Amino acid sequence: MPELSQKQLALLRGRNFGAVGTLGADGRPQTSIVWVDTDGERLIFNTTNKRAKGRNLRERPDVSVSVWNRDDPYRYFEVEGVAELDEEGANTHIHELSHKYRGKPFHTPFDRVIVRVKPRRIYDYGVDDG
Repeated sequence: MPELSQKQLALLRGRNFGAVGTLGADGRPQTSIVWVDTDGERLIFNTTNKRAKGRNLRERPDVSVSVWNRDDPYRYFEVEGVAELDEEGANTHIHELSHKYRGKPFHTPFDRVIVRVKPRRIYDYGVDDG
């Protein structure tokens, strides 16, 4: 299994954004912009059970997440993997992300789920060599 590099981990720890791609029940793609995080091994984001990405990942856990450097969007990487969903600690986690990105608590910390993605494939464009 590929591992996230130190520069990729730094992007995940910074105030950069990700685009999550999932597949709906009809096979059509669905994308969302998300706040990103890491535990040092996996890419992490947070959603709700009711949103399309939450519903899609429960049924079809294959996921792709592209993360770009907010100061230079031509430096990005993509992680493909299988999503692991966990409700435990998810309401607290969304507050942590909100403080990181907005400097204040999250407005609706309910019905949250943490999504952890262990990389199965990583495509890097300009992050590790930039």
